Amino acid sequence: MKQRIIFTLIISLIFGGCGDFLEPKSKSEFVPKDATSLNELLLGEAYLRYTSTGLNLFLQLLDDDVTAAPYQEPKVGADPNQWWAPYSWQSNLYEVMKSTGQNHTNIYSAYYSVILGTNAILDYIVDIKDDINIINIVKAQAFALRGFAYFNLVNLFGTPYNSDKTALGVPLKLNSGIEESELKRNTVEQVYSQILKDLQEAERLYKSLPVDQQWQPNRRTSLPMVQLLLSRVYLYMEQWENAATYANYVIQNENFHLLDLNTIATQRPSYPYDPTYLDYHSYTNSPETIWVYGNMSDVTYYVYNASAGKEGRPFFRASEELMKCFDETPGDLRKERYVIRHRYEIVNENNELEKMPQAFGKLHVSSSLYYQPTSGNGIFSRSFRLSEAYLNLCEAKAMLNRAGNANAGTEALRTLNDFRKYRFPADYQNESISDPDELITFIHNERRRELCFEDHRWFDLRRWGMKEIKHTWYPDETSTIVYTLQENDPGFTLPLPDDALELNNLLEQNPLAPAPRDGNLTSN
Repeated sequence: MKQRIIFTLIISLIFGGCGDFLEPKSKSEFVPKDATSLNELLLGEAYLRYTSTGLNLFLQLLDDDVTAAPYQEPKVGADPNQWWAPYSWQSNLYEVMKSTGQNHTNIYSAYYSVILGTNAILDYIVDIKDDINIINIVKAQAFALRGFAYFNLVNLFGTPYNSDKTALGVPLKLNSGIEESELKRNTVEQVYSQILKDLQEAERLYKSLPVDQQWQPNRRTSLPMVQLLLSRVYLYMEQWENAATYANYVIQNENFHLLDLNTIATQRPSYPYDPTYLDYHSYTNSPETIWVYGNMSDVTYYVYNASAGKEGRPFFRASEELMKCFDETPGDLRKERYVIRHRYEIVNENNELEKMPQAFGKLHVSSSLYYQPTSGNGIFSRSFRLSEAYLNLCEAKAMLNRAGNANAGTEALRTLNDFRKYRFPADYQNESISDPDELITFIHNERRRELCFEDHRWFDLRRWGMKEIKHTWYPDETSTIVYTLQENDPGFTLPLPDDALELNNLLEQNPLAPAPRDGNLTSN
């Protein structure tokens, strides 16, 4: 079997791109001798590390939690087209972005690199003789990471499961061997079935381990990480009972508890924020953290670094709709603790000056008036948090309530209030909502408030019916352009990158919106 395995983990980093996924170049001379070696190699080649780039690089520009800030002159050398293209949902966004010199846009390839690593580990470990627990740990991680990678791929490049599960998803590549022919796209339903299969196998393997090895704060996947992801997958599939069951497993896990935002300071003598506590994606700072992953620049490049104007002012800000959503529930502590404000002042709807709410939050930032996102050893941009489990349970039970299960509605409301008391001052008053549809709407808005800037909003908008979104752009000091993503617009599904299509002739492109997507131009 070893002769047929193409062990290209290191080779893939040299050649890059999706071509290695479909057509591996050569065998690596590195031959792992034991499961421990594979475990370390897995960390280097298959994890979404704090140094890994290209994963969800511009995803935050697509949803309605972000809007353009008032016009400012671009800094020298910065071409606004690199962030205008995804922000206005252009179907030729890759072409436009590459024309600006931005070549790190291939999310498709980045996730398949992760899958390549997991496949090689799973292929090779069958010939390893070692302690069974170590072998199971390695396999569990590989299955968990592959399931997570395919979950992201199918939700970026395939239609929502609840919209059309028979539509094309992404190709399923489940081994590291050379394929006799190029791979076609599997359906969304087939990809979801494989995701469940991978995650269920990961869960089984983790459960075979001693309890103290099922979760550790060591940046590795774990049993509760897998169970939270299973809850998320079932939620997207609208299998409400399963979604609630797995969410409850995580809630009942004694390793985690909700962070009381009353204990988080928002002011210091010199700065409005204490950067020590703004990093919510940290095992040290938050008892909610289950798993950390992701590179800082993937989250902030387009909403901070690349969009810093000549005076250091961001081109993007948190949308007024998001900020109003916080105000719908007076006293909500998250408005000041989740959204970082820039020193640059803007005029709000009440004609008052206020510090501009930036289009990111919950991250490690510098101790300065600029609050620049910082990166470094062990600083991650995203995480799986306990709060999602509470909200998954609330939504699943609320949907069961709408289907006629009154007890589910009672449980949804109880869980919602149990969660919200950690997000409000001590005098929090429980919500009392009896109408099933009103409860669902409230929970949807609660997800928006709690999970803002964490890669959930775009996926949630897709599965909640793909309602119309408008984005405002300022091409110069006197003009405004409003771009509209229509209800059920093809733009709710990303086009496959051109280089992926070139490398695999069997790939079919998604239905595309007109290119260019025109907006409504007005003069100020």
